[in-house]
Amino acid sequence: MDLSLGFIVVLVLILFPGLIFRRLYFYGEFSKEFKSSYNLISLLAISTIPGIINLICVFVFYDNLFSAIDIGEIIDKFKDINDPSFKLQESNDTPIKNLIGSKVAPFIGFLYISSILFGSILGRFIRITNLDKKFKLLRFKNYWFYLFNGQPIGFKKIRDLKKRNKKHLFTKADILIESENENLLYSGIVVDYELYDNSCKQLSKIMLQNAERYSLKEGKRVPIQIPGNLLVVDCLSMKNINLTYIYEETKSILKSKLPNSIEITFGFITLLLIPIFIFKADSINMDFYESYFNLKWYQQIIAYILTIQFLSLINPFVKKGNEYKYVNLKSILARLAWIGLFTLILWLTT
Repeated sequence: MDLSLGFIVVLVLILFPGLIFRRLYFYGEFSKEFKSSYNLISLLAISTIPGIINLICVFVFYDNLFSAIDIGEIIDKFKDINDPSFKLQESNDTPIKNLIGSKVAPFIGFLYISSILFGSILGRFIRITNLDKKFKLLRFKNYWFYLFNGQPIGFKKIRDLKKRNKKHLFTKADILIESENENLLYSGIVVDYELYDNSCKQLSKIMLQNAERYSLKEGKRVPIQIPGNLLVVDCLSMKNINLTYIYEETKSILKSKLPNSIEITFGFITLLLIPIFIFKADSINMDFYESYFNLKWYQQIIAYILTIQFLSLINPFVKKGNEYKYVNLKSILARLAWIGLFTLILWLTT
């Protein structure tokens, strides 16, 4: 029983949170790195370190901000349960059901929510701050993402390619394919790509827009337009690829990285507020915060939405399609209208 119970504790507190963290850390273009070339045992092994770090951080944070954790009580209870002569029904201690409901369940819930938030935020934070470009240790293994999105210009070894006050628009690719002892050259704008399932480094397919192929005419290579909207090139027999980055001027703040950075920052704040609205923090001694936890569950959801709406008033930018605009009076009035509506609903249901 000692081994099985100990394994369950490790599984619940370390391995599962570590797996959740890793799965969400490798997001979007980097998602295949989560399980690339790993079996289940290897996944569990490499999830141990983030699981332990996550457990330590959550323990310190929960103990200081939310509710104090009595290590002695936990160890004593764990020792009691592992003792073959110990009988729960005959014990005069706090019933195991009450202990789980009042202390264990909230902590484990906070642990798993934290794993979800830390995993979702950390990977994106590294990308937004370009830490993966500055430090090779933090770099994702999918280097095709960096190549196709004009990202390698941030790497130290080739930073001289960077063009000031210019934003990367798209990448044009010239791909040489070997087919039946014949070399075929395709060209077009890279719109998407696929990697092999068992490798996050090997390119499987590449999608080209405005595609052309080159053919020999009178001893010269001439481009021939390929009909259709999108050309999917199988890269199994790709010999080489040449990339050309196309830029545009970014002197305007709206075309810079600032609006997107602010939007992502507000997204992070929205996520970080979730634990404070779910679990009561004993260190926050404010009347309105105390009264919040006296509300019904649907009223708490409305209160959370209200808080997010109030925060959105600080954001000076709004995204329309693929472009950012300054917030106009109409947008501000719309946000105020939503705030007024949710405030009314909260007032009527209280």
